Amino acid sequence: MFMECINVFNKSIRGASHLANGKPCQDYSISFSENGVQILVVCDGHGGETYFRSDIGAKLAAEVTLDILKGFSNSMGANPFSECSFSITAKPRKNPFVDSEGNRLRYEDMNESQKGYAKQAQAYTEASSKCVKEQKLMNELLRQIYNQWKNEISIHCDSHPFSSSELSKLNGKNIEKAYGCTLLAYLQTESYWLSFQIGDGKILFCNKNLSWSSPIQEDCNCFLNYTTSLCDNYAIDEFRYAFCGNGFLPFSVFLCSDGLEGSLRTEANIQDFYEQIIELCADEEDVNAELADYLPKLSEMGNKDDISISGAVYMKKSNIDGFSKSLDIQRKKRAIQNEKISKKNELDKISTKIETLEVKLSKYIETRSSLKSAIDNFRRSIQSKEKEFTDNEDIISSIQKDIRELQEELKRKEKDFNEWVFTVKNEIASLEEENIDDERSEDSIMSFFKFW
Repeated sequence: MFMECINVFNKSIRGASHLANGKPCQDYSISFSENGVQILVVCDGHGGETYFRSDIGAKLAAEVTLDILKGFSNSMGANPFSECSFSITAKPRKNPFVDSEGNRLRYEDMNESQKGYAKQAQAYTEASSKCVKEQKLMNELLRQIYNQWKNEISIHCDSHPFSSSELSKLNGKNIEKAYGCTLLAYLQTESYWLSFQIGDGKILFCNKNLSWSSPIQEDCNCFLNYTTSLCDNYAIDEFRYAFCGNGFLPFSVFLCSDGLEGSLRTEANIQDFYEQIIELCADEEDVNAELADYLPKLSEMGNKDDISISGAVYMKKSNIDGFSKSLDIQRKKRAIQNEKISKKNELDKISTKIETLEVKLSKYIETRSSLKSAIDNFRRSIQSKEKEFTDNEDIISSIQKDIRELQEELKRKEKDFNEWVFTVKNEIASLEEENIDDERSEDSIMSFFKFW
């Protein structure tokens, strides 16, 4: 049963860094709603020097996708995916269990990146045998979009030939590189939906209870600043897609470029942002006007990249009160969850501090043991030196005693000597008196006296 569409919207804004550097907005988005069919598209042109026409490539990709999805919905009848619910990731380009040199790899010997690729390859293999007819239909649709995009690029390039400086930037690569971009798209009718993606960005579903999920599987080839692209040589194999014709239709759908993801940073922040948009739809506010006002500010506060969003909110008017209640409950739950996370972070910080201090304590205990050993060695050295000092003191005392004894002996000897000199002087004086007339004897005696 088709739900009344309250609002379908899209907005692409030029990022703060592009404004500062004079670059164009390289994102492009589209939303369409007519006769029970909704189509959402977001494209993000690449920013490197090689992709100097990526803004045009993004616009062409979005417009081609819209036209072909319109034709698909008109030509496929009521439900080409009847009773099916299916999702598949990108086709692996290589055997994950064989390395670049042809050697066999065991899963347990792989690094985390290799394990991720192996899991993705296994998921693709398991899914490829299911819903074969519907997969063929999707692959034909994707090939048609890809080929038409290339045709539009050729037409544009013929009417706007590359300059010599542009050719030097392209450096011999295919002309598609100049127009390189990602592509995210969603089509919903009264009885089925389909979605596909190549490159980064995010597609999210929300049900009536505000429970969030993504219909598109992750691709481990999209990480950090690397992304798959429409301009890749094997772009058809790099598409991930999903479809459902079993009666499940989401309450709301949001597509965004990586500029929104990078600026809001966390899944919880993205969901909260989308819930505010749903609330605007429930209040019948002008979502596009609100986005036009807020997204430039978000880019300035966030990663300063271009931002694109395209979405649809499906809601019966009779369910608005129920939605408001669900939103209130969801926000309270999220507030509790955030508080839990905050408290858990506090506990983790304390635990981290304890672990840091324990490591520090262990080092100091080890140092203490080393210092104690050094002190013990030092004490033994001191004891040895103290004994050496004591022995030295004993020797000093002995020498000092010898000196004192010799000094006493010297005093006695000097006294005896002085007494002897006095006696000799007296004897000489007596001799002088007895031999005063003997000149020779006198001279001899005086010389002897002077000697003393």
